[in-house]
Amino acid sequence: MNAVEIEEAVAELIQQPYEPLAFITGFMAAYGASATTITRLKEGDGNTSDLLDGILWKKWVHFQPSAPGQTSDALDAIEASRKTAQGKVRYAITTDGNEFAARDLKTGEALFCPLPDLENRFGFFLPIAGIDRYEVADENPVDIKATGRLAKLYDALIAENPDWATDARRHDMNQFMTRVIFCLFAEDTGIFPDNIFSETLATRCSAHPENIAPTLETMFEVMNLNDKDGSRDGKPTWVCAFPYVNGGLFAGSLKVPEFDWMSWRYLRDAGKLDWKVINPDIFGSMIQSIVNTDERGELGMHYTSVPNILKVLNPLFLDGLREEVEAGWGSKAKLQAVLKRLMKIRVFDPACGSGNFLVIAYREMREIEIRVLKRLQELTGEMAGLWSHVELKNFYGIEIGDFAAETAKLALWIAQHQMNQKFEDAFGKLPPELPLRTGATVVCGNALRLDWSSVCSPPSAELETYIVGNPPYLGRQRQTNEQKQDKEKLFSGRIKNYKSLDYVSGWFLKCNDFVTMASGRSGYALVATNSICQGQHVSILWEKLLAAGVEIGFSHTSFAWKNNARNNAAVIVVIVGILKNVHPLKKKIYDNDLVYECDNITPYITSGRNVIVHPVSNASSNKPRMQFGNMALNGGSLIFDQRERDEFLHRNPNAEKYFRKLVGSEEFIRGTMRYCLWIRQNDLEDAASIPDIADRIATVQRLRLESSDAATRRMAEMPYRFREQHESHSYSLIVPRVSSDRRIYIPCGVLDSECIISDSAFAIFDAPLWTMSVISSKMHICWIRAVCGKLKGDYRYSNTIGWNTFPIPDLDEGSLTELAASAETIQLIRDSHFPSTIAEIYDPEGMPRDLLDAHRSNDEVIEKLYVGRTFKNDTERLEHLFKLYTKMVASKGKA
Repeated sequence: MNAVEIEEAVAELIQQPYEPLAFITGFMAAYGASATTITRLKEGDGNTSDLLDGILWKKWVHFQPSAPGQTSDALDAIEASRKTAQGKVRYAITTDGNEFAARDLKTGEALFCPLPDLENRFGFFLPIAGIDRYEVADENPVDIKATGRLAKLYDALIAENPDWATDARRHDMNQFMTRVIFCLFAEDTGIFPDNIFSETLATRCSAHPENIAPTLETMFEVMNLNDKDGSRDGKPTWVCAFPYVNGGLFAGSLKVPEFDWMSWRYLRDAGKLDWKVINPDIFGSMIQSIVNTDERGELGMHYTSVPNILKVLNPLFLDGLREEVEAGWGSKAKLQAVLKRLMKIRVFDPACGSGNFLVIAYREMREIEIRVLKRLQELTGEMAGLWSHVELKNFYGIEIGDFAAETAKLALWIAQHQMNQKFEDAFGKLPPELPLRTGATVVCGNALRLDWSSVCSPPSAELETYIVGNPPYLGRQRQTNEQKQDKEKLFSGRIKNYKSLDYVSGWFLKCNDFVTMASGRSGYALVATNSICQGQHVSILWEKLLAAGVEIGFSHTSFAWKNNARNNAAVIVVIVGILKNVHPLKKKIYDNDLVYECDNITPYITSGRNVIVHPVSNASSNKPRMQFGNMALNGGSLIFDQRERDEFLHRNPNAEKYFRKLVGSEEFIRGTMRYCLWIRQNDLEDAASIPDIADRIATVQRLRLESSDAATRRMAEMPYRFREQHESHSYSLIVPRVSSDRRIYIPCGVLDSECIISDSAFAIFDAPLWTMSVISSKMHICWIRAVCGKLKGDYRYSNTIGWNTFPIPDLDEGSLTELAASAETIQLIRDSHFPSTIAEIYDPEGMPRDLLDAHRSNDEVIEKLYVGRTFKNDTERLEHLFKLYTKMVASKGKA
């Protein structure tokens, strides 16, 4: 059952007259209970309820009808029932036919509503159908405030010191801002004496902002001097109150930008925040708010929100730790085993930026540790020792920017201090953290060229190693020469066609190599653009990864990945979690706020067998050839918009016979008009007698002759024509190469022989009409979603992967005729809505009812050809298509 089907079943259930037994059994059926289970409960054979008229569906539901107005009392009785506890029931449910009441006994959350409103509350019970609600932490509003205030400070300082925004001073500026952030943290979190930083500045500089820079320079200098070896002798008394920090934070240049009244106000405003409640991971977001955005793109410095980070960490290993705690809650030995496991877990981010992933992992592990120690104290009466099982030495990172690498170390120290304070609150006093000592290993370097085992020793049977992160993702066209060389060194000799892969693929390969060395539990989970699980990436990369003996343990389907940066741009990403020597009974696919369990996750982020679709240059014998439309290669000289065409024909009316409509994806979908000169060889002499045409032909010839490409120069011999010049005898089918993923069907269409299809679309010339029926179907768009790539969030159609591989059952003449008739119906209904464009009538929020009905009827015709009935959902469609694809490949001897 999927969520849509459950919602429909619940809506139908509440329309029926209320009768207690019929209601609860109908409810159970809606959420997937088998007919056998329902029959046994109706007959009393399988019903172990100890309540009057109660029904107990083991593990899931204990129901008792209530008297009018007594739903609360009935719910309490169900919760108190001995059989509720024995049956490990998830939901207590009751209704009097008017009011409905339920409680999730796992979370404690209650639901009270009028019975007719149950249709809108169906999601409360989705875990019964194996679809859990996935919740992540909310953003901390103080974090967001701090980010904004530091950004204002930065902008004000740059306005006063414009040279500090140049490449020559950028590192100094970033280093200064990091020092300020640390001091604000330190004075509110107990690392420094309370408010010493803000009060010193206010006392010495309040009326004179010009004094701020020299005052800060003096502070920074002293904080880098040991207070026990005489280094501070002769320094002013007021500054010696600041502790020795060490750790390299105040080493190097001590220059500070000049302050004016505006920047002083912003610094003072930032100091008023309570930095005790600000997460150390906000370091990354703050720094992103002040670093150059171009630099961030080049260095892959992705500073990420806490909820997004937890989407990676929780299912990879944190949820498993929490489950062990729950399972061992009453056992001293089991809880001690959790503590021992915490000591052996290593977290490694090989694109760590300012350390957000490492900080959150550290913090969450310490939270688990504190909870376990508190419980052990309750069970044994023994006080916890004054040390932590979670040590910074077990956290590792690689970062190409030295400034970000230093920031990551600093953020982890601050995270340790904050967690030590929590530890101290619960169990006793801990040693001071200053001066900073060696902790996490964060190396500055190029992660794709470094030997990772030189940073983090190879995994062993005694240690668990989890690699996490958000590496830089750059498509082939955006990669620098150095980045392309990174890929060449890594992939050459190992993976063919690697040049077309995204830059992030390098991290997947190195992560895979690292965890497959492990003899103990290990895994990795990375954020990447959704293209990593689509199109050529799957056939080129994933076949190699999965052959190494790993499996996909969890994944998040495509979603918008946002961070806390000021100029925040969302990227469409997926998260893929790979496991080695960890075999959960069920793998999990996270789809927005829903969680689906399955036996296996494919590289396409679907459930089913690991079938990989490879591009095929030629279509199978039961499909006509699909090819690119016509590429002009003319510099625009042979192409006209409506105004240009009209002006040309006004001057040269006898040239009209050489003009044809030019239709690509944009023209077909949006209804815009373009034209082209279409000259055949036997018409060349007559066409060239028109001076304006002759001039345009000469321009094309010059353009092609000047090209560095030999094939283009050869085309200069035929400057009157497109590089490709295909046309149909009767009509052609156009398929846009890119189309919005909001549409529920792919918008293809039939064009007459007078229309020329451009290379922004695919074409089937002289196509049989039944092909439009197939391409316009739900079966086909399911296939395209799964196996083709995307351009941002839009479908990117492919003839070699999407069409040539698409499994079509053998079709007899009757089937072909029926499909052709269905396609014709769709085309006629489209025409009836003229002048509305394809974009307008295929908008999912405004699709005309007759067109939607025609498509649904088309789906019925096609799906009956596959299995004799319509499919229940897209999951079933894809599973069947992958089975057919497997057979199709095997029959060609490629299995």
